[in-house]
Amino acid sequence: MNRRFVHITPRLAAAADMLKGYETVADVGCDHGRLTAALLQQNCCSKVIASDISEPSLEKARDLIVHIGLADRVSFRVGDGCSVLKPGECDAIAMLGMGGTLMCRILEACSVPLAGAKALVLQPMRAQDEIREYLCRGGYRITDDRVVSDRGRLYQVFKAETGGMPDMLPDGFPEGFFDVGYRAFETGDPLLPALCREQFSCHEKMLKTARGTSGETVIQKKIDALRQILERSELRNHK
Repeated sequence: MNRRFVHITPRLAAAADMLKGYETVADVGCDHGRLTAALLQQNCCSKVIASDISEPSLEKARDLIVHIGLADRVSFRVGDGCSVLKPGECDAIAMLGMGGTLMCRILEACSVPLAGAKALVLQPMRAQDEIREYLCRGGYRITDDRVVSDRGRLYQVFKAETGGMPDMLPDGFPEGFFDVGYRAFETGDPLLPALCREQFSCHEKMLKTARGTSGETVIQKKIDALRQILERSELRNHK
């Protein structure tokens, strides 16, 4: 059997690192299975439940895992979100490459929080604010939060856990702002300022067309929050 090593992108590598030490990980929306392969090849976990709503995508994931000789450690399932999981069947869940709105819908549909898992690793492609606010309002703790540069684009990869005391916002982070991570701000993630500047530029362009509309106030609040984070980050870097 050809046990070739599957190389993964920096965003997948960050997620795999956050999932180290769990017995069983559910790779929800596994697509072509590269994260599943990396989790097993790097011994991040013992078993993976790989699921996708698309049967053709799941077949490609199965082909990859069979090719590298690790099919005996993977359960492949076709289905929507966490509906394929029995409560308590996995220790951690990964959801990467989908929108934050869909992530919220998947989590809301769970019969028990996180389908009984202890941790959740996310990499939303859009609507990051929606999933971050959902987790905050739900009492989850953000225990790891990174900005990752991958092929010229910045991604947010973060880990949420259940139990324990609810998170408190760090000093200097804008109240009610969820577009970027307060844990990344607290730890001084080196790429957070670049992400904020990127969002700042985007919102300034949006503000020009939103003048006089109901969206003007919302966009201006985001710009003010990003400015505050940038100012605090620059002040900390100059100490």
